[in-house]
Amino acid sequence: MDFAQKPKFAIGDIVVNTLYGTVGTITDIKMLDGTFLYEINHSNSLFLEHTLILLSDFDGHLLVIEEIEIELPYFFGEIVQVKNQGSDLYKIVGVRTEIWRYQDERWEEVIYELTHLTDGKMLEASPDELTPIAPNDHSLLFVQDIAWLSPVSKDEPEREERMYMYKKSEQEWRQAKKKYKELIDELLDTYNDYQRLYEWFHDEEYKKAMEMTLKNLQNLVTKKQNR
Repeated sequence: MDFAQKPKFAIGDIVVNTLYGTVGTITDIKMLDGTFLYEINHSNSLFLEHTLILLSDFDGHLLVIEEIEIELPYFFGEIVQVKNQGSDLYKIVGVRTEIWRYQDERWEEVIYELTHLTDGKMLEASPDELTPIAPNDHSLLFVQDIAWLSPVSKDEPEREERMYMYKKSEQEWRQAKKKYKELIDELLDTYNDYQRLYEWFHDEEYKKAMEMTLKNLQNLVTKKQNR
């Protein structure tokens, strides 16, 4: 990738998304008006550089707060037909899971990535939209941990058994020290940046990011007032 200005992160880097409090891998890098935008986990959303931190530089704990089981009824290389695609045949070349968590709702989705056997055209479909050419009675069940961010306290007892770490090597987590004004400024910058992205692309994901940033800002101000 030929950029006159060098991006802070590279494809394959494992980063903490401070906006959502999640961990993911950078899968693409784009530049718009001199600003680097990063795709994470092959999603359609792009994230700004200052909202991401390398996992190795993150000053906090990643704690497993939930463990879920997700069933994969089809396998890589399997030939299937797709609902509303007639008798065309597709090959399964990828699969991803999407985990949705809100205050009063939660659900998981499995999405298969397919290629058309004739022209190679890509298509995505859910399991209930697929019909296997050679049905089998087997499925794959795997467990996925959901990791979120938690601040480090010096008085906090060791909880290494609950930490979900993406790196094999052990890392020493430092205490997070961010000043109140710096947090406010960062959230305001994030809100303004995503507002600009929403005005450019009219993508609802950026609107959701604006709303989440505003909510985080309101929560931060409320906590400060209650101290």
